[in-house]
This record gives sequence, C-alpha cells and structure tokens, in this order.
Amino acid sequence: MGQNIWDRIKATAHDWRLGDYFRQFSIVAAGIIVTFWGSDKLTEHSRQKEVQATMQLVAEELEYNKEELRKIKRLLDIDVHMSTVLLDHNMDIYDIPEDTLQKYGKLFSNLDEFSYRTDALDVLKGSSLMQYISDKRLLQDVMQTYFQLGRIKKDVGDYYKIKTDVLMSIIASKKKTKVSADDDDFRNNISFLLNEDRFVNFVVMVPGFLYWGEFDDLDEMLSEQIEVLKDKYK
Repeated sequence: MGQNIWDRIKATAHDWRLGDYFRQFSIVAAGIIVTFWGSDKLTEHSRQKEVQATMQLVAEELEYNKEELRKIKRLLDIDVHMSTVLLDHNMDIYDIPEDTLQKYGKLFSNLDEFSYRTDALDVLKGSSLMQYISDKRLLQDVMQTYFQLGRIKKDVGDYYKIKTDVLMSIIASKKKTKVSADDDDFRNNISFLLNEDRFVNFVVMVPGFLYWGEFDDLDEMLSEQIEVLKDKYK
C-alpha cells in the first residue's frame, strides 16, 4: 500500500511538471507570436508609409508633366492657328494683319520639344513597393498615364523634326540665318519662306499632322489621376 502511495506521488509530481512545462511553453510561444505579429504590423505600417510617400511624389510629378504638356500645347496651337490663317489667305501675308503675324509668328521660327519627368515612376518601379499597392486598377491607370505621355512626346518629336528639317534645309540653301523682329525684315523673311514649296507643303500639313484632341484627352487624364492620387495618399 505504501508503494501505491509513492507511485501516486511520483505520478502527481510528474503530471505537475508536464502541465507546468506546457503552460510555460504556451506563454513563451504566445509571446513569440505576439512579438512577430507586432513586428510584422510595424513593418507593414512602415511599408505603407513608403508607398504613400512615393505615390505623393508620383502625383507631384504628374502635375509637373501636366504643366509641360500645356506649355507645348500652347506652342503647337500657335502653329496650327497661323497655318490656318495662311491657308485662309492663300499664303498672302500682306492680306494678314500685322498683329496677327506678330502674335503667331512662332510658326516661322520656333523649334521646341516636349519633355516630361519619370523620376518618381522610376523609383516606384525600381523598388519592391508596387507589389504592396492593393489597388491594382489605380496602378494600371498611373502606368497608362505615363504611357500616353510617351506617345505624345514621340508625336511632338516627329512634328518638330519635320519642321526643323524644312527650316534648316531652306536656311542652308539660301544662307538665311535668322528671322528679324523688325516689321519689314519680318515680313520679308516670312515671304521668303512662303516662296519655298517645302515650307508651303509644311504649312498645309500642320493642321492635320497630329490628332490635336489627344492633348486635351491626356490633360484630362492627368488631372483625374492627380486628384485620385492626392485623395488616396493625402
């Protein structure tokens, strides 16, 4: 009987140690889980702050690009308007008011290009942040906006390349080096250009060279995208 009591005591002690072990283990395990969960939460919070900061930069970059688009559109509008006026007056500059020639005279001299920034986009694409943006539709819209900027840049580049080639070839052949702002010289230089078939053909081409409505469409796309980004990542 004494043996049975001793056996029960050992069994009880053994059971207590096992229960205590599992209880302590559970506490430690729970602590580890909480620690990792908290660490993961901190990491996720930090990551989302990075996403927010980067997308704010993207919004600012798109604002800059919108202003650049509007600048080049204003210059192109000058070319379109002046070419239309020339066509309406059968290329007779003496039938066109002086103030109109002066206001839209950049058709005869301006050589420009459209440039836009992609620094913020490059940061986004070069990091691992894209995978942590849950709104994939928003991400796709941002990419599409930059794609359209690239298309416009190419179209504008093609336009100014033709214009540059025409003007430079005429200047090279006739040794003309500049267009003067003086009234008589200004008209004479325009008249000189209009006596060249290459330039006349260019003027005829200008109004239909680009689909000018694409500029307004892109401007609207940029405005909408900027508003969405600012609202989501404010």
